[in-house]
Amino acid sequence: MQRIVYFPFLKMLYLAQHHVIDPGTAWWWTGIGVLLLQLTLAIRIGKTRDAAGRKRFEQGWGALLLLIFVGMHFFRLFSGDWHLEDSLPLQMCGMSHLLAIAALLFQKRWAFLPLFFWGLAGGIHSFLTPEVTLGNNPWFIAEYYFTHASIIASPLYLIWVNGYRINRWDWLKALWWNNLTLLPIALINFALSANYMYLCVKPIASNPFVVGEWPWYILGFELAAVLHYVLLTVLFRSHWARANGRTAVSN
Repeated sequence: MQRIVYFPFLKMLYLAQHHVIDPGTAWWWTGIGVLLLQLTLAIRIGKTRDAAGRKRFEQGWGALLLLIFVGMHFFRLFSGDWHLEDSLPLQMCGMSHLLAIAALLFQKRWAFLPLFFWGLAGGIHSFLTPEVTLGNNPWFIAEYYFTHASIIASPLYLIWVNGYRINRWDWLKALWWNNLTLLPIALINFALSANYMYLCVKPIASNPFVVGEWPWYILGFELAAVLHYVLLTVLFRSHWARANGRTAVSN
């Protein structure tokens, strides 16, 4: 793969590889169905198992996500389609994929907080305005839908089945981690002529938070993160307050 030096060339390659699924199409509704089916099955299985059974299910789910992650990288490597510029798990959903593996397979509680905010906020938009970064190959689309469904379903599973909770100001921690990752990823983009976290070229999927050209659309990302994180905090903590009383969600 020829090294990209300037943003215009990066944009040309980026537009050629990414595949947008238009809302309302058959593939779009397929994605919504995958999400609802995976969430429903995961909650049902978790609710009908004892503690040991839930742990086995969670670890099996996490192992499947790990197998998909490793398998996709090997597939792209041996097919000659693996490149440092676009194959590292440095998009928000890619990092959420790894967090889901940590939370489910390795039972790491610390992974829940960033997974809750990153997975739900980013994952929801991945279904509303899907943009498959590997092209329109049906296998890549299926992998996109399953893994993105998992990064939404896994934190909801941990909440509704295992009783995980977030505190009032956890959204600020998630926002801090967001911005903490931007500098090293920006340096990686500069070194590799890459576009991780869409810091060099904006997504081509239509989204109301993607406004203007570089670098101004990045401010829209920041605003979107704040709005989504605060909204998620209010919605879930209000639900817990109504269900369990104010003391159940006090810090």
